[in-house]
Amino acid sequence: MSLTSFLKRRLLGRVLYRHPPIGLQPERLHAWLSTLDRTRDVPGAVVEVGCSVGGTAAWSLRFLENTGTTRRYVCVDTFDGFVPEQFDADEALGTAADKRAMFDGNSLALATWVVRHHGAPDVELVQGDIITLDPARLPSRIAAALVDVDLAEPVRVALERLWPRLQPGGEILVDDCPEDTDWRARHGYRAFVQAHDLPEHYVNGMGLVTRRRREGTSEDTAG
Repeated sequence: MSLTSFLKRRLLGRVLYRHPPIGLQPERLHAWLSTLDRTRDVPGAVVEVGCSVGGTAAWSLRFLENTGTTRRYVCVDTFDGFVPEQFDADEALGTAADKRAMFDGNSLALATWVVRHHGAPDVELVQGDIITLDPARLPSRIAAALVDVDLAEPVRVALERLWPRLQPGGEILVDDCPEDTDWRARHGYRAFVQAHDLPEHYVNGMGLVTRRRREGTSEDTAG
């Protein structure tokens, strides 16, 4: 554990994380909670790929429980910042170099403390890079997913891994997809939908992918 992570968790945690540390912008948190609400009758787990220190997960699981929905909630993250070569690729696309160390102070121990402290001890935290993660560690059926890994290739691979598991009526949201952002998540989202012949659709700056509810209806879409 890094010194920064130790200080955050042991010495400053109760001050820094008195409230759940939610990284989503308000309008995007609304979009995500709306997805959770719309998919409450879809079988499967909720998955976050890229959860930082777990604040959004804690808040979201409590939202589900407080509104009468029981869900398995799984978060995948390196808990150690960006994978260097993945950031290198996005820096070549124009991502600012000073963003490289944004999440270096995270740790699995810190995220575990956050979700427990904020009343969501059942959140499952899986440490790993989504590109190299053993697929068996992902739920076999997914109702809703939030992809918030900022970088192009991890976004694309996350969608490729989640899509076969997404159940009819399920939805995936990809954060950081507005045209004017410094992040390259939109590149990864666009590459995925183009590869699968799906139209692009954006909600409050987030890319949306949905799975049709019934066989024989219109094609699966990204909106």
